[in-house]
Amino acid sequence: MKKLCLYNKDKGVVSLAKKVYAIKEGFNFSTNEKVENLIVDTWAECQKYIKGVKGAKYKSFEDINEARKFLSQGDGMLKKGIDSYPMDCLHIYVDGSYNISTEKYSYALVAVKENIIQYIENGKSKDNSSKSIRQIAGELEATIKGVEYALRQKENKVVIFHDYAGIAHHATGFWERKEQSSIEYHNKMKSLMNNGIEVIFVKVDSHTGDLYNEIADEKCKEALNITSNNEVYKYLGNNKIYVSNNLVKEELKFIVRDRDYNIININNEENINNDHIKKCEVALDNNINESDEIINKLKLLLKAIPIEKQRDVLSYAEYLYNKEK
Repeated sequence: MKKLCLYNKDKGVVSLAKKVYAIKEGFNFSTNEKVENLIVDTWAECQKYIKGVKGAKYKSFEDINEARKFLSQGDGMLKKGIDSYPMDCLHIYVDGSYNISTEKYSYALVAVKENIIQYIENGKSKDNSSKSIRQIAGELEATIKGVEYALRQKENKVVIFHDYAGIAHHATGFWERKEQSSIEYHNKMKSLMNNGIEVIFVKVDSHTGDLYNEIADEKCKEALNITSNNEVYKYLGNNKIYVSNNLVKEELKFIVRDRDYNIININNEENINNDHIKKCEVALDNNINESDEIINKLKLLLKAIPIEKQRDVLSYAEYLYNKEK
């Protein structure tokens, strides 16, 4: 494992006037070792440790102290199921998809508060100008729209759930930005976050059964007419999804199909009344079933006792009946 250092075998100490490259996570294919917290002085040397390495984390600096600071701080991204994050604020799940045949991307966001869906939005690109980054373009757009929604709702804190690490790393500047899309995304997110909202990034693995992430994924596919795995439909076979209004319920109808009866609008009086009626019906059914059991048991007991005792039981039953009138 490589440690934090700045040197060149031929030149010795690197001049601070030159650009340096801080590699937080990379890989040395020559020694088959993981590279961490390494500072090198040329782009060529940096590429040796990052090229072809999935999830490599690096950044260039002109100030050695800034490079060291970068390596000493965290990456600003949490992981769902591992790290803790605020539960008492708005949560927004974002995703993107891409249609190879049309070369267009789509985006979707699902805003949730206390396990109640507040808002859903999806859409697709008008042209194929972003085809080089495929679904990533959709994920970037969904995140921007998600933070804009949070600001419209006067939220001062929002948790963004995403499956592409660049959502966090490009927004915070942790990753080097070479593509125009990542540069524009970084600048836009920086502008939004300067409006007084705290944005917390949480990575969630895709297609692992996370309900709201699956909803975002299927809304992306819906926008591009791509067939999904129907995970949300399967979930509703034995579960309910709670929403804050009928507009959200309408947004879900395409992917839930005939199981929309399990989409519950918590602010709909009809749902409340229906639930009350159902509870009463269940209670009535339970009472009827219990009464039948008692009568059947009484029949068995009466047959087992003498006729005189049967008459006594009948007299007592008539007494109770008349008392209830």
